[in-house]
Amino acid sequence: MAGVSLKWLETYSSSSTVRAYKWGLEQFFRVLGFKGSLEENAKAYLSEKRNYEEDLKAYFISLKGKPPKSVDICLTAVKMFLMENGIELPALFWRRLKGRRKGSRALMLDKVPSNAELRQILSHMDAKGRSLFLVLASSGMRIGEALKLTIEDLDLTSEPPRINIRGEYTKTGNPRVAFISSEAKEALQEWLKIRENELQTAVKRSRYGKKAEDKRIWPFEANTAYYIWRNAIAKSGFAKRFQYNNSVERFTVHPHVLRKFFRTRMATVTPVDVVEALMGHEGYLTEVYRRYSLEDLAKFYKQGEHTLLVFVGEEVSRLRAEIEERNRQLQTLINGLATENMELKTQVKHLT
Repeated sequence: MAGVSLKWLETYSSSSTVRAYKWGLEQFFRVLGFKGSLEENAKAYLSEKRNYEEDLKAYFISLKGKPPKSVDICLTAVKMFLMENGIELPALFWRRLKGRRKGSRALMLDKVPSNAELRQILSHMDAKGRSLFLVLASSGMRIGEALKLTIEDLDLTSEPPRINIRGEYTKTGNPRVAFISSEAKEALQEWLKIRENELQTAVKRSRYGKKAEDKRIWPFEANTAYYIWRNAIAKSGFAKRFQYNNSVERFTVHPHVLRKFFRTRMATVTPVDVVEALMGHEGYLTEVYRRYSLEDLAKFYKQGEHTLLVFVGEEVSRLRAEIEERNRQLQTLINGLATENMELKTQVKHLT
C-alpha cells in the first residue's frame, strides 16, 4: 500500500484483521464527510487541524446499534491509525468512550470459570491441550499469540518462567514478556517430551501436507485449539450456549474468557496497570515498561501467581509463595552477614 499514513496495516499477518481495520477507518472518514479513497481520506484528515476527541465521539454515536465486537474493531482501527501517525489520546478518554457503550449484553453472558471449574475442564484434555490452555490462563496472552510461539521463545529457567512474545506475534506489533505459573511450566514440559512424536504422527495422518519442520510449540491451527476446548467443555458439563449478535451461538465459557480469568485473579493482588501490560494492552505497555524493570514485573507476577493456580489449592499455593519469599529474604540476609563477616576479618587482620 502506497503512502505513509496507512503503512502500519502492513504489519498485520492476518488478512481478516487488515480488512476489518480498513473497514473501520472507511466508516470513520465517511461519518466525518470525507469522499475520497481510504488513502486520500487518511492524508486529508492528517493534514487538517482536527479535534480528534470530538471526531471520535461523533463516530461513536454513529455506531449506535452495531454489534459490540464491530464497535470495538472500529474504535481500535481509529486508535491505531492515530497512534501510528503520532497522535495519542489520553487513556482516560478511551476508557470513558468505551464506558458509554450500550447493548453489550452478549458480552456480559461470558462466564469466567473459577479455579475449580477450570480444573474440571482441563482434566478432560490431553497434554497438548492442557499445556496450551494453562499457559493462556496463567499468562493472559491471546490464543493467536500463543499459537505462533516457538521453543526458542521460552525461558523456563527463569523464576517465574518467561515467554518472549515477539512483535510479529502481537496485534499491535509491540513485543513483550509474559510470565507463566509453575504448573503451566510443568504441563508445558510434559507436552514438549512428546511433541515430536505427536507431530510426526500428525504429519503421517494429514491429508493436507502438514510440515514435519513446524517449529511452533503447538504445531496446529486455531480451529484445532477450539476443537480441543469445545470437546473438553462438553465432557465437563459446561456446554451452555447463548445467542451472540442474534445469529451465532457461542459457549458461555469459551477460550477468550481465560484472559478475563487472568485479569480478575491477578488484579486482586497486583496493580491494574501491571496486569493490563502483562496482557499486552497497548495503552499500558509503554508506561509500565518505563516505570518498572523486568525484575519488578517478575516480582509482581510472583505475588499474584497463587491466584492463578488450578491444580493446587489456593491456600497451599499462597503459603508456598510466602515460604519462597521468606527463603529469599533469609538468603539475602545470610549473604549480607557473610560479607560483613569477611570485612571484619580483614579489619582484624590489619590490626594484628
